[in-house]
Amino acid sequence: MYRQAQLEKYSLLLFGFLLLAFSGSAWALDADLTGQPSMGPEKAPVQVVEFSDFQCPHCAKMAPVLHEVVKQYGDLVRMTVVSLAAPAHPYAEPAAELALTAAEHGKYWEAYLQLFGHQNDLGMPYFLQLGKQLGIPEAELQANLAGGKHRAQLKANFMMALRDLNLEATPTVFINDTRIEGAKSADTYRYYINEALKEKKIASPVGEVAKPAEAAGPKPVVVPLDMIFPVPQMAPRDSRLKVKVGDPAPDFELPSIIPGNTVKLSAYRGRKNVVLSFVPAAWTPQCSAQWPEYNEYKKQFDQLNTEIIGITVDNVPTLFSWTVSMGRPWFDVVSDFWPHGQVAARYGILRTNGVSERAVFVIDKTGVIRYIDIHDINTRPDIQVLLDELKKLPQ
Repeated sequence: MYRQAQLEKYSLLLFGFLLLAFSGSAWALDADLTGQPSMGPEKAPVQVVEFSDFQCPHCAKMAPVLHEVVKQYGDLVRMTVVSLAAPAHPYAEPAAELALTAAEHGKYWEAYLQLFGHQNDLGMPYFLQLGKQLGIPEAELQANLAGGKHRAQLKANFMMALRDLNLEATPTVFINDTRIEGAKSADTYRYYINEALKEKKIASPVGEVAKPAEAAGPKPVVVPLDMIFPVPQMAPRDSRLKVKVGDPAPDFELPSIIPGNTVKLSAYRGRKNVVLSFVPAAWTPQCSAQWPEYNEYKKQFDQLNTEIIGITVDNVPTLFSWTVSMGRPWFDVVSDFWPHGQVAARYGILRTNGVSERAVFVIDKTGVIRYIDIHDINTRPDIQVLLDELKKLPQ
């Protein structure tokens, strides 16, 4: 019960109640939107992409406003909706299932507006009523709702939002490369669409719109430095390594900071090289600088066909709040909390005080360890050394 309560708490924070980033900030949207419901020409000069949850109250406020604004621009704008289903919202997934079923009957936008407009009515009786209203055969709708016909797509949407795009709230709307979080006024959406058209030297059919005050966005939440625990100097190393270069990497499966997800090392075998980055503890100075540095080198890791798995012995809620405060790493972060430090112990890097060493293991696509750095726990490893080691691996 405790774990479920924690997952629900952090799911709520993530989807709709945690607004950490600037509204209207530049953010290139690099995502595969194949199969997502859309309206407007595929090659329209302005692409509006909405990430929303049918049970999110902020999304219900935003949806009819944005939909109406987009219609005012005709063929100049294409709008795409990516549905998310937060674990804490029990009706979000069946509502999205209904909407995607409606899309197969050419009725997506009718379902979209009705579901957001009747958010307080969500539930099986309303789903069946709306399905009948939209002309969806009841047997088909019931089968899709019961069997989760589009569940794989919704799970992929969830992973894209959290892992690939680092979304921190619903609704989030991208207007070309501008990211807007939270429900905004019609003029805010018009302003950013007009700005996108200006970049392409296209006149706006709705005329000029003054920059709304809310377009500046709220100030970001900054984690005060005094929240970083000032750890004392520690013995550089306090463990006995149990693996060596050339050994098969011990496999593991650990819970991720993405609610309900786990990460299994062997899942990357044959596909990607893996860097295991063990750090001693959340909310400490060197650890809080090491992983954000990896964010700056994502392009290089991608070019080297390498995935990073960040591991600590902290529990999932602690890791969740810590990584959000750092801007959320692009790579998987997992918890070796229970059984406590089991994976660190298997690799031989669990210290006598219960934390892991600051250690880096490079594992090639065959699952073999090719490089080990059990680093001085008081300092950060040189990222250039790590990249040089990765370049030695067959690509």
